[in-house]
Amino acid sequence: MKRWRCPECHLVYTTRPDSHWRGFWATRLIIIVSVMGKVLTGYWLKSISRQRQQYWWRGYRRHAPIHTEWRTVNELLATGVILATHSLTHCAVTTVRIPPNRIFAVTAGSEYG
Repeated sequence: MKRWRCPECHLVYTTRPDSHWRGFWATRLIIIVSVMGKVLTGYWLKSISRQRQQYWWRGYRRHAPIHTEWRTVNELLATGVILATHSLTHCAVTTVRIPPNRIFAVTAGSEYG
């Protein structure tokens, strides 16, 4: 995934496909299958490292008991929550409604200024 750092505000902007959640390199499908597999069978997927899956599981466990009742994976996905995130403030799926600006400013290096 391509990343750019703004020279003025120093924020990092990432171009990420629709198949990925913000902050994750694995696709949504892989994360959902991993968490659902753990819920249903109690085991981790063999094809993905246990540590990555544990991180996603801890994120799910953080969001599941919101409002004192446990919510299933499907309920969390239906409400727009990023299933495996650990953030309680930035957990919603957000998309850019306006087309992104495809023109990037190029700043001169220190040798020119």
